[in-house]
Amino acid sequence: MEENQIPPIISLHRYWVTADGIRERMLLDVPTHARAGSIQQMPADLVDAGQWWSRALALSVFYGLLHVVIDGYRELELSDEKLDKLLGQGDYVDRLRRFRNAVFHFHKDPFDAKLTEFLEADASDAWIKAVYKSLKQFFERELPIREELGGLSAS
Repeated sequence: MEENQIPPIISLHRYWVTADGIRERMLLDVPTHARAGSIQQMPADLVDAGQWWSRALALSVFYGLLHVVIDGYRELELSDEKLDKLLGQGDYVDRLRRFRNAVFHFHKDPFDAKLTEFLEADASDAWIKAVYKSLKQFFERELPIREELGGLSAS
């Protein structure tokens, strides 16, 4: 590798950070008013519905971006025993690819089957949580992130 060339795993990590950032955003409540006094407090049921939809839409983006990371992981021919086993289970990855396509490509039907087939697959929620956790562990192990951040605070 050339001296100034960035290792491809660093580029893949950028996609991971983006997906993880969307995941973190998904866990936050959306403010129910733009500026103090500019909008009346919304009814609780409307706020709850808005929060639910905000999380659902962020979840869709997170899942789509997670597939980008999986795709890059495979393209770079990286290896992790636990992650490889998860990625080899059933047809989750292919369903997630179609889900990503439905999220990031226009479809006239807002509930296109490409969206629902992954969500309705048996144990897809447990599978994607395990993939997320395994990817997180993979990057923490393969990249000296904690050590580098620790070194920054010491300087």
